[in-house]
Amino acid sequence: MDTFIKFSAQYLFLFVILVIVVALIKTPKDQRFRFLAAIIFSGIIAFILSRIAGKLYYDPRPFVTEHVKPLIPHAADNGFPSDHALLTGTLTAIAFYFNKKYATAMLVLTLIIGWARVAAKVHSPLDIAGGWIFGIIGAVAGYYLIDWYFKKYDPKIPFSKTSTKVNKN
Repeated sequence: MDTFIKFSAQYLFLFVILVIVVALIKTPKDQRFRFLAAIIFSGIIAFILSRIAGKLYYDPRPFVTEHVKPLIPHAADNGFPSDHALLTGTLTAIAFYFNKKYATAMLVLTLIIGWARVAAKVHSPLDIAGGWIFGIIGAVAGYYLIDWYFKKYDPKIPFSKTSTKVNKN
C-alpha cells in the first residue's frame, strides 16, 4: 500500500496533465484555443490566490507536527494550500466546462492524489481542500474571463454550448 501512496502522491498528477492534453486535442478545433486560454488564465488566477492564502495562513505539515517520517521526502515548510491539489483541482474544474468525460476521469485521479498526499503525511486535509477550493475558484474565474473576452472580441464563434443563445423568432 505504501508504494501506491508514494506513487500517487508524487507522480499521479502527471496523468491528470496527460488527460487534459488529450482532452485539449479531442476538443473541436474552433474551441481549442479558448480551452487553452481558459487553462492558462485559470492557472494564473488559482496560483495568485494560493500564494496570497499561503502568506495569510500557515499550516505546518503533518510529519512535522506528528514527529514522524513522511512517506515521501519533503521540506518542512508551509503546507497550505497544496500545490498538487491546486494544479489538479484547477485542471479538473476547467475541463468540466469543455469535456465532462475527461473531467470525470481527472476528478477520480485528483481525489486519489489528495488522499495520497494526506496518507503520505505531507499535507493535512485542510491543505488539500484549500488547494481544490482555490483551483475551482481560479477555473470558474478563468473560464468566465475568457468567455467574456471571446463574446466581446470574437463573437462569430460561440465559446461554449452553454453560452450560446438561440433566437426563437
